[in-house]
Amino acid sequence: MKKYKTRDRSFYILLIKNYIIFTLVMGALIFAIYCIEILVEDSIIKTPRIDKPLGGQELLRQGEYQKLDMNQLLGATGYFEILDDKNEIIYTSGSQRGESYTDREVSYIPDYNGHYYYHMVNYATADKKEQTLVTQSSYEWDTGYYEDVAYMILDDNLKVIMSNIPWQAEQFTERELGFLTMQESMLYDVYKFQFTEENAGDRTLIMHAKRLDRLGYKKLTSLWKIFTPIYIFTYIVITIIFTIWMHRKVKDPLDMLNEGILEFSEGNRDTEISYKGPKEFETIFDSFNKMSRQLKESEIAKEKLIIDKQRMLADISHDLKTPITVIQGYAKAVSDGLADPEKETQYLNTIFEKTENLTELINTFYDYSKLEHPEFVLMRETRDMAEFIREYLAFKYDEINLYGFELEVEIPEEKVEFSFDEVQIRRVFDNIIANALKHNPPGTTIFMTIQQTDRSIRIEIGDNGIGIPQELKENIFAPFIVGDDSRNNKQGSGLGLAVAKKIVELHGGALFLEEEKNPVISTLFVIRLMK
Repeated sequence: MKKYKTRDRSFYILLIKNYIIFTLVMGALIFAIYCIEILVEDSIIKTPRIDKPLGGQELLRQGEYQKLDMNQLLGATGYFEILDDKNEIIYTSGSQRGESYTDREVSYIPDYNGHYYYHMVNYATADKKEQTLVTQSSYEWDTGYYEDVAYMILDDNLKVIMSNIPWQAEQFTERELGFLTMQESMLYDVYKFQFTEENAGDRTLIMHAKRLDRLGYKKLTSLWKIFTPIYIFTYIVITIIFTIWMHRKVKDPLDMLNEGILEFSEGNRDTEISYKGPKEFETIFDSFNKMSRQLKESEIAKEKLIIDKQRMLADISHDLKTPITVIQGYAKAVSDGLADPEKETQYLNTIFEKTENLTELINTFYDYSKLEHPEFVLMRETRDMAEFIREYLAFKYDEINLYGFELEVEIPEEKVEFSFDEVQIRRVFDNIIANALKHNPPGTTIFMTIQQTDRSIRIEIGDNGIGIPQELKENIFAPFIVGDDSRNNKQGSGLGLAVAKKIVELHGGALFLEEEKNPVISTLFVIRLMK
């Protein structure tokens, strides 16, 4: 007995659970690699983040500008300036000191966390006039959504000739346009952050972040070339691990099933596999175990059938040999003139009686084999079963009376309609009643009743005779089963009840021996026919 246990109750649930684990592990690893990539990129590209380091805004409010971590804020080469409420430079973190700022210039410097960006393109019209196109784009940090939303066109003197940008300016200076489009400096991207310093008033932080140069772009390109294979390799490795894991989940029970089949094919008919796992696999193992049991039962039944066949042949040989031996002996005595006239007549009567018995025996064998033939067909006709039983008992009454038996009958007056083969049903009644007449003494009463329901007909044939020995009851309907010498003196073929049972089953019914609780009835055969 092989055993295999797992907690998964459905292969579908197993797949879903493992897929979720696979997804979570894959997501966690990809996210970790992505975080590493972002950190590396952040060391190359410095985007101003006034909240890095933490507490940077608080330092600005307290006026402690020198404590700001420039490397975290703008990178090693960046610098910042602090403007007062009149846009005068009051502090700079770098050695270089920039020019002063006008109100318009400060207004055009992009906010460090703003959502609008401006791009500038210079071009010539058909009449060779120089013009500048400035597009306003919107970018959402949370969603990554990017869209061009407005534009303006400037002439060669930077005068606005067309615009749908909400704020309206008529003229730009080169420095104002440079701040707006982040083209004021070739080395730095300029951002502003406006805040209020305690006890000092409004202040503006101007951040100059080192613009990504050719070397920076090269580093980014190299970084992407490094991390792209890492992503692919991670996906492949996790997928292979997941595949191997699922392969084991499926392969283990299949290996068990294959081993069980091999053992069964080698002759071990007791092979069964105890398996607790996904219900789909449980169904397969249950089917295998069921097949194993059925084949084992089939082989046992086959062996029993062979034994029964051998016994049947022996019984047939015995039943045929006995009368033939008597006939041969008496015929030899008569032909040799060894019997006087009186015994000769007795011998001839015995020969005639044995030939009749032999004929009856052969006819019984024929009837039994005919019922077993697959092409045998009942000649059914619908009629009143109650009336048929009345006619049958009226015909049978003299024979029953001649044996010294009594007859008690209970038949309803209403019709009991049923489709049946009259000849075969008569043979059923004959065989059961003949069994009672053979094995019971005179004075025995035979009982016969018929009842019906909406779905079935119940016919009972019983007697109050000596009963059937307990050792015969279990196999009473098997071919060639006869009672002991004290009951029947080996009379009959032992096929009567087997023939009766077969006929009833061909009618879609059942014939069985019922243990009658009524002390008056010792033997009760029940025929149940389904309408």
